[in-house]
Amino acid sequence: MVLGLPPSEGVRVSWWVYEDDVTGHVRVHEAACGHCNEGRGHRGSRFPDNRWHGPFRRMQAAIDKALSTSHEDVGGCGVCLRKMGALR
Repeated sequence: MVLGLPPSEGVRVSWWVYEDDVTGHVRVHEAACGHCNEGRGHRGSRFPDNRWHGPFRRMQAAIDKALSTSHEDVGGCGVCLRKMGALR
């Protein structure tokens, strides 16, 4: 278990990290989240202002990537990882 979140049982899950330089926030997402859409997002991207990192096979790898960014507002997606909350 990572950060109190149960592992997905019997389901292959991948994780993505969304980094937005305009808003200054970084969010960890499950790949199937509507906001993530397997790293394509729901509105596309405004490169170079934002970018998707991933996929990651383990949630902890995605968390580590999110925390390695220079942004202070780092956390889990408010939809798919609501229980994760803020990481920094």
